[in-house]
Amino acid sequence: MTEEFNFALPEEENNIPGLTMRYTTAQDADHLKQWLMDPEVSTWFPMANEYEIDDAVRRWISFYRVNSSLTAELNGKPCGIVTLYVQAYKKLIHQSEFGIIVASGMRNKGIGSFLMRSMMRLAKEKFHLELVHLQVYAENPAIRLYKRFGFREFGRQTHWIKESDRYVGRIFMERFL
Repeated sequence: MTEEFNFALPEEENNIPGLTMRYTTAQDADHLKQWLMDPEVSTWFPMANEYEIDDAVRRWISFYRVNSSLTAELNGKPCGIVTLYVQAYKKLIHQSEFGIIVASGMRNKGIGSFLMRSMMRLAKEKFHLELVHLQVYAENPAIRLYKRFGFREFGRQTHWIKESDRYVGRIFMERFL
């Protein structure tokens, strides 16, 4: 039986008409793959080809089974997903890494903020998490979003990804709830 979670946010936190939230389902894998295949989006993810994207989609979407993944819909059409990679180990259940993606053409409209607020509520109210964290390309403009939500950098790796002959770094960020 699926545990219910109230997705309703205070009105001042969702002023986008037609924007709703629901738990992610296995069927959302098609949307996630489509978004990750978009060159504008794939720039910010480490997968290099369709095989790797398929593997990432399987892993990401699998968290629907524990209701730790949320899908935003605009007028009934999926436009973003945020997933808490919750842990099963007792010593790790106080924290979780998360991943977030917003469909191309849907960015800078408040959808990412809506996903972040919803994810943090889910993390705190349903999973009783104390800390959420992420890793992000050092050049990703989404860093501004994370900072706006109170995330702070706690580490950096300068040679994380090798693309052709250049290295790209990543930043580790966290926020206590």
